[in-house]
Amino acid sequence: MKPQMNPVLRTSPLQSTPSAASYAQADARQEPAPADKAGGRARPDDHLVSLTAPTTMEAEQYRTLGLMLEQRRHSGLLQVVGISSPTMGDGKTLTAINLAGALAQPTGSRVLLIDGDFRKPSVPQQLGLRESTGLGIRDAIVDPALALKDIVRRLPGWNLSIAMAGRSQVMPHDIFKSSRFTELIDEARREYEWVVMDTAPLILAPDCLMLGRTVDGFVIVVRANKTSREEVAEALNILGPAKLLGLVFNDDDRLLRSYGYGHYYSASAHAR
Repeated sequence: MKPQMNPVLRTSPLQSTPSAASYAQADARQEPAPADKAGGRARPDDHLVSLTAPTTMEAEQYRTLGLMLEQRRHSGLLQVVGISSPTMGDGKTLTAINLAGALAQPTGSRVLLIDGDFRKPSVPQQLGLRESTGLGIRDAIVDPALALKDIVRRLPGWNLSIAMAGRSQVMPHDIFKSSRFTELIDEARREYEWVVMDTAPLILAPDCLMLGRTVDGFVIVVRANKTSREEVAEALNILGPAKLLGLVFNDDDRLLRSYGYGHYYSASAHAR
């Protein structure tokens, strides 16, 4: 039986969740991140604790998740990790960024975060990157002359690299079926110790199934008091046991309360 992974986070009540039909459409334009009045630049989401507050208890939960993955790595090939969820609003994108940040904390670590939810990319927005329409994976699919190094950017101040979705309009199934996509992931395997990829929700799109040949395993994020058991069961049935690395239970503070930490967790976030 595969072990479950249980980092515990706090999120605010969600707004309306888009339907499967609306999610399956082409990705929407992202709103720019709020400007930092002091520096005139965009701010990352406050709940990217692995990057902005690495010494907190919240960040420790992601280091625990990273340690679990390190332990699993000893038993077989594990380098490219997909982060998904049954539906929207479970917290998969925040989990992907925080996990990548936790894995990148040791000096000398080489970690690449890929915004692989090509229908609704939101990694740049949460990181506070204004260049959310910069070159990315989709552009390298269209233009084979673009190498991985041409679309990867280093996040200033953090030991983390990111590959964005990109500007070109390419349908997700054309991306995942492309041999060029496999080549880019293979290049990432050679250049980085870990590759963390934010992906589309399992129930709303077939992307994770098409990623099966390039992703070594998936961590599934479910949100306490929001994701139904039926949705979790459907998502696990879609993915299958072979690719399941474990589950992250988001917005469940029972474990923290049992250790007396509950009153410290007052932050809120809009999960994606």
